[in-house]
Amino acid sequence: MRWGHSRYRSPVGNSQDPFGLVGMASGVARFWLRTSIRTQEQLIGLLGEKPDESEPPQQPTPEPDTDALGSKMRGLLDRALDNSTSSSQMELYHHILDQLVADEARIISALSDGSSSPLVSIHDWTRRRVQGRAVLENASLIGRTANVALPDMVPSYVSHLLSLGLVELGPEDPDLKDDYEVLMAESSVLAAIKIASRGPLAAKVDKLTLTLSGLGQALWAATMQQDGP
Repeated sequence: MRWGHSRYRSPVGNSQDPFGLVGMASGVARFWLRTSIRTQEQLIGLLGEKPDESEPPQQPTPEPDTDALGSKMRGLLDRALDNSTSSSQMELYHHILDQLVADEARIISALSDGSSSPLVSIHDWTRRRVQGRAVLENASLIGRTANVALPDMVPSYVSHLLSLGLVELGPEDPDLKDDYEVLMAESSVLAAIKIASRGPLAAKVDKLTLTLSGLGQALWAATMQQDGP
């Protein structure tokens, strides 16, 4: 029986690969190569990167502008040479006023008549009966007198005014006995005394007075000075 050419034969001339395995392997390799390329492109897209694109160079951190600081200092020194005493005072007063809030201005106004206001600070004690940390500082009735909008902020207001040199502290005034009793009955003072007390060791209460300082009086006088006709 004669055998004819079968359509399942390998191509003519490829006697070493009668079953076409080389072609099949080549096709599989091309399939996986295309799949690998598509997968890589999808991953790059998800990561927000583009192929063959290097990272942008990082910008150097800018150096501090020391020239600007020096220029500002030289400008202040030059202005100091040109300023008179009165103009320097006005510059100082403007700078102080820029740091005040409305409630602090009310406190200065309430003390501008030369009056004083009771003030207390509460400290705890150490085991050796040495005054310890301050639990409450600069609590004063000046907040009521000045009718401030934020009474709870009075200790902070007074501390700020002290740091600016606009007010000063003095010794306890016996004539303000009734006022001290009112101040000691305030909830914030009572709470501080409770916190600062340690068993038989009662809290340390410093009773002082708050008045306007010389700088505060000068600032008030300058702000209240009326312009001439």
